[in-house]
Amino acid sequence: MLITEIKSFAWQAEYDVIVIGFGGAGATAARFAADNDCRVLLTDVAPAGHEGGNTRYCGQLIAGTKNQEAYKKYYSQLTAPLDLDDKIIDTFVKGVANMPIYLKKHLHIEPFSFLDHPDRPAVQSVKEDFPDYPDYPGASEYNLYTVHDGKQIEDGALWKALRNEVMKRLDQITIWYESPAIHLLQNALGKVVGAVIKRNNQDIYVHAKKGVILTAGGFENNPQKIQDYLNVPKMIPMGTLYNKGDAIKLSIEVGADQWHTGIYNGGGIYHGLTYAVPEGERGILSFTWPQLYTGSIFVVGNDGTRYFPEDQHSKAGYLFMHGFGRHPYLTEQSWIIFDDKQKDKLTNIQDDALQKAIKTAIVASSVSELAQKLNFDSDTFQKTVNDYNTFAKLGKDYQFNRDNRTIIQLSTDQHIYAIKLQPATLNTQGGPRRNEHAAILRPDGSVIKGLFGAGEAGSITTNQYQAGQDVAELLIFGKIAGENVAKLQADTAEKISLLQEDILASDETTIDFQLEPNQYLGKSDQGMGNELVVKVTMNQTKNKIEKIDVVKQSETKEIGQKIITPLLNKIINANSTNVDTVSGASLTSSAVKSAVNNALSKIN
Repeated sequence: MLITEIKSFAWQAEYDVIVIGFGGAGATAARFAADNDCRVLLTDVAPAGHEGGNTRYCGQLIAGTKNQEAYKKYYSQLTAPLDLDDKIIDTFVKGVANMPIYLKKHLHIEPFSFLDHPDRPAVQSVKEDFPDYPDYPGASEYNLYTVHDGKQIEDGALWKALRNEVMKRLDQITIWYESPAIHLLQNALGKVVGAVIKRNNQDIYVHAKKGVILTAGGFENNPQKIQDYLNVPKMIPMGTLYNKGDAIKLSIEVGADQWHTGIYNGGGIYHGLTYAVPEGERGILSFTWPQLYTGSIFVVGNDGTRYFPEDQHSKAGYLFMHGFGRHPYLTEQSWIIFDDKQKDKLTNIQDDALQKAIKTAIVASSVSELAQKLNFDSDTFQKTVNDYNTFAKLGKDYQFNRDNRTIIQLSTDQHIYAIKLQPATLNTQGGPRRNEHAAILRPDGSVIKGLFGAGEAGSITTNQYQAGQDVAELLIFGKIAGENVAKLQADTAEKISLLQEDILASDETTIDFQLEPNQYLGKSDQGMGNELVVKVTMNQTKNKIEKIDVVKQSETKEIGQKIITPLLNKIINANSTNVDTVSGASLTSSAVKSAVNNALSKIN
C-alpha cells in the first residue's frame, strides 16, 4: 500500500524497525536490530504466552556439522534435483558450521553435541532422524545441537533462551501482543517504510524509519492456503495455531516474489498423521510405536485402500521413494485398522494420546459393517483386507514391501476396529523469496528496499528436509536480517501525530510485586507459557504453607490453566511440592512446583 494513496495520512507511532512475528526468527531479528542501536517494535498476532510461533513447540534441534565442506555436499543433495542460489547455500552452510560459536556467544548456551554423545537419551530419542538421509554424501558429518541433554527435548528450552534475550532489551524493544500487521506501507520510491497494525480494534499507522522484517511464520492453520499451495483438503497444525500465512499476504501486497510454497514438513505418527482432534485444536505429537506397524494392523486412506508401507520411518513426513524423500499422497483422513488381538497389544502402551484414540475407535463385527460405518465401498475394503491377509500368509508384502516380520493376518472372526487419523503439518516453508542478505525480492530479482525476512515465512528449504535445519535457519537469517536492516539509512517522516501513550505502550514491562510479611515470591520458566510467578504465604508459627497465589502466568487454557489450582491445593495440603505431577500437563506441573520451590528457598 502506497502512503501517497491514503487520504489525510499521518504516522501515529514511530520506530527504527518493525519486526512482524514474535517467534524464534522474530526474537532473533529484534535483538540483533536492538544491538545495533535500533528502537524496535516487535508485534505478534498471538496473546501473551502463546507467542513463539512453532519455535515454542518444536523439538529444539539445531543443525550443526564438524565439516563445512561435507555439510555443503549433504545440503546440496537434499536440495537436488532442484536449484538454490549458491550464495544462499554458502551463507547457510557457513552459519551451520559456526553454530557452536553462535550459541555460546549470542545465547550463552553450552551446546550439547549429538555426535559427541551417541548413547545419551536425547540422541537415542531421535536416532532415526540423525541424519535423515544417511546414504547421502556428507551425511556422516551432520551434527545436531540442543540446549541441554535432557530426554524431553520438546520443552521449549531454546525458545525460552531466545525470548530471554528480548526481555533483556526492553529498553530498546517494544512488544505488542494480539496486534496483527494488516498492511505494509511503501513510499513513492517503493521502499517499505512502515505498517498498519491493528491494536485494540484500532488501525495504527506505524513508521519504520529503517525497515520491516517479516518473521510471521507459515500458513499451517489457513485451510485455504493449505488447499491452494499443498493440494490437500485439510491439515492439522502440530505447532502454533496462529500461523495463517500473514507474511505471504503482506509481501504480495508490496510486490514480493514467492517461493517454496509447496514445501512442508509433516508431523505426528506414520508419515505425518495425527490422531483426529476437534476443530481448532493442535494436533497431538505422539510416537509411532512398533505395535502400530507390527501385527494384525494396517492403515487405509479415504477409499479403504492401503497407500504406504506402515513400517517405514517418516523423515518429517517424507518417505524415501524412488531415490528421494517424498510426501505420499495425502487424503483428508486415514484409518488405522486392527483386530482384537492387536487391540490388546495397543492398550498396554503407556501413551495418553494413543489410549484416548483407542477409546474413540469405531468398532464393527465384520468387514462389511466397518466399511459401511467408514463410508467405504464394501468390495474395495474387503479386497484390501484379503490382499493384506494374503501377503501375511505368503510372508511378502507385494504391494508396499513392508517387512514380512511385521505382518500378521487380520482376524475377522470377532471385532474389527478403526482409529481416525488426519494429515498433520509441523510447518510450511513457503513465503516471500529472500536472498543471502535476508532481503525480500521481486519476481525480477530486484530487492524491495526496507523489507527483510527470516524463518519459515519464505524458508530456503527447497526440497527434502533434514531435522534441525529450520531452527538453524531462523538463527542464521534472523541475525542477518536484524543486522542488515540496521545498516539502512533512516527514512524521514513528514507527518507524525502520535497516539496517546497507553495505546503505544509495551505489553512487556518490569513488574514490581508487592509482598506482605511472611510472603515470598517464586518464579519459573519451565512451563509452556512465559514466566510463571507465585506468591507463597507462610504460617511461620506452624512452619506451614498457608496460601499460594498465582500472580502471573500464561499457560494454555486447554490444559495448563486447568491444573494449576488443583496442583497448588495438593501442595498446600501436603505442605510440600513432593506431590504427583498431573498427567498430560507435565511442563505446567514442573513450572508450578519450581516456582513454589523458588519461593520457599527464600525463607530464612
